[in-house]
Amino acid sequence: MLGPCLRSGALFLALAPSITSVAADEDGHRWTLIDQLTVPEVRALALSADGRSVLYVARIADPNSDRTTAQLRHINLRTGDTRDILNAGWIDQLARIPGTDDWSARVDMGEGVQLYRISGSGMATPLVVHPPTAVFGDAEGAVYPGYGHGPLATGVRAYSWSPDGRWLWYVVLDGAPFRSAIRYDDAVTIERGRRRAWGQATASIFLRRPDGQDILIAKRPRSDRLTFFGHSFVQWKADEVRFNVMETDGDGQPKRVTLGWSKTHERMRVVNDAVRPAYWRLPGPRGGVLSSKGFGETRDLVETQSNGKLHSYGRFPFAVGDARATGGFLSANGARAIAGYRTIAEPRFGLAVVEGRRIWTIGGKFSLTNCDFTAALDKGACIAQSQTSPPEVVRINVDNGQVNRVASVSSAHEQIAPLAVEPRTWVNRHGYKADGYIIWPRGYKNGHRYPAIVITHAGDADDRFANRENQWEYPAQLFAEHGYVVLLVNTPRSHQTTAIDAAYEAWVNETRDIPPRTIQDLIWLNEVASFEAAVEDLIETGAVDPARVGIAGYSRGSQSVNVTMTQSKMFRAASSGDGGYLEPAFYPDLPGSYDTVFGGPPTDAGALPNYQRLAPSLRADQVCGAMLLQMATPYTGAVDLYAALRRAHVPAQITLYPGATAASDETHIFHIPSNRIMAMQENVAWFDYWLLGKRNPKSPVASRYLNWDKMREAAPQRCGNSAWRLKD
Repeated sequence: MLGPCLRSGALFLALAPSITSVAADEDGHRWTLIDQLTVPEVRALALSADGRSVLYVARIADPNSDRTTAQLRHINLRTGDTRDILNAGWIDQLARIPGTDDWSARVDMGEGVQLYRISGSGMATPLVVHPPTAVFGDAEGAVYPGYGHGPLATGVRAYSWSPDGRWLWYVVLDGAPFRSAIRYDDAVTIERGRRRAWGQATASIFLRRPDGQDILIAKRPRSDRLTFFGHSFVQWKADEVRFNVMETDGDGQPKRVTLGWSKTHERMRVVNDAVRPAYWRLPGPRGGVLSSKGFGETRDLVETQSNGKLHSYGRFPFAVGDARATGGFLSANGARAIAGYRTIAEPRFGLAVVEGRRIWTIGGKFSLTNCDFTAALDKGACIAQSQTSPPEVVRINVDNGQVNRVASVSSAHEQIAPLAVEPRTWVNRHGYKADGYIIWPRGYKNGHRYPAIVITHAGDADDRFANRENQWEYPAQLFAEHGYVVLLVNTPRSHQTTAIDAAYEAWVNETRDIPPRTIQDLIWLNEVASFEAAVEDLIETGAVDPARVGIAGYSRGSQSVNVTMTQSKMFRAASSGDGGYLEPAFYPDLPGSYDTVFGGPPTDAGALPNYQRLAPSLRADQVCGAMLLQMATPYTGAVDLYAALRRAHVPAQITLYPGATAASDETHIFHIPSNRIMAMQENVAWFDYWLLGKRNPKSPVASRYLNWDKMREAAPQRCGNSAWRLKD
């Protein structure tokens, strides 16, 4: 159904999708631990040139092999017929090869991550094979850590095809042998707190000509993170291929430099020299770049042209440029652009189509991610999902915005009887809005007060299915099955006002433009107020028992949890995952960031009060709830927080999850299924014990109950009996 309305001179067409998802039987099975473990993660999707079929990559945990593997699947978009065509340890950077019926991808077939051509029948043919001499992951000798995969021996790091498919730009890595040497100063301090020795490598950038000859066009050092992490977005011009590298300016700050290689003259030039790195680009139909600007509940969609001139398409209730949304596309004739967006309220993902002065959106009650389109941008395919609907492949008619289901990504998860999930926006006592979702317990009844758990990862609470970026190893759906009200809560949006936006800008850019206490107030203490507001809302309606409230979050969310537990008296139990930022011990590792947040090192008399005001370990005696710290790496800051909690007699436990070998660690987003299962079981047992007084003798952590009993008995009385004395 089309619903046109005029917004600031631009035509906005709200198009309702026509997805008909497979409904789970109300008597279908409930969420289990294995269901939580095996939710597929779609990593990439690529459409065929004729728009009739699609390939996509799903990463799925296998409890039998105790590995997370990648599956490449082929789908006929007309019939929905699906077949697995390749299983490998790793598959990513899937793309259609222009001018052919084939695809390409980086695949680990047992010889390290290399570049392969993949046919529709599933035949994988090597395109570039380079000895896998550099390792990514938390492992001995790794060039860089990995955040969601085990150690990856890497030959080909990144690649890009020219629009006609005749030229290939690619990056390979060459490891450097270990050299025994005495190190001094910065070469020593950079090793602080590391458990594994860093590897060394260089990156070689090649261009393959139509005749098959490979030309070395640049060599890059390990310090060039753009090249090493595959963020060097490539642009193909008439006679030049342009790509980004990272250099260091005179002040030691990273900057993006765009280089251009002439295919005719075979020489390099500097195209431009930008101060701040830029990692993605959304092309517009006027030859510029699309972005969203402004503040409030709507944002201005603008196109910035090369001469700096701005063209506004009007204000919309979404923002483009979010790294979690699908990327940007420009039609072959340059007349139509598609950009992925994230809605501002009730966050979900969709598509904005820009053509001339006409703007329309594709999306609605589902999130659309991992999209790809034909060259004309008239047909496409995406992954559609929501909080209650598992990922599925859908077919897109761009002209009329129609979205049709094609095939399920995980039929097993479609057999789960959906839980009731409700989007919600909360306003805290400072007037700032935070949004998210409430997952209601199975069989929720009005008038009955339930225990509650807040889960946060700053901004990842959106309309995606059991998303690990948000939930990590906190099994939100399983908690709901166990009778908890689960609140997936985002921190206050940074584009609400100029004040909070300026605070985030100062923090990200490590400036001293704003006083540290103002930054603390607008970021972390503002978050605490939002978590409290979300819980208070449900306490006031009679849905939540105020004596049985917990909070959990990993990484960025661990900052929120640690600060909340040391600033608020509301939460009786917490689980903090793989964090430690804001602790004084991290100052030598992050001096620029800490100077912004605290005003200097903790040894500075002027900055010390700012640490005492916010640093969790310095406020351990204010905690009124039991704290579990789950770690992939024993960060110094987290160990310090644990030690401070125990000195204050706060019930606390720290757990370190192992890597697959003695030479490797678990990764920031756990990749070993047995660790994931154990972490989820540990979280369930922890919250059940401290919020419900419940013990499960069959839990794998049951042997710890006696120790938890002792911690509970020794807990301080300052928080009142209700904080610790729940009876079995």
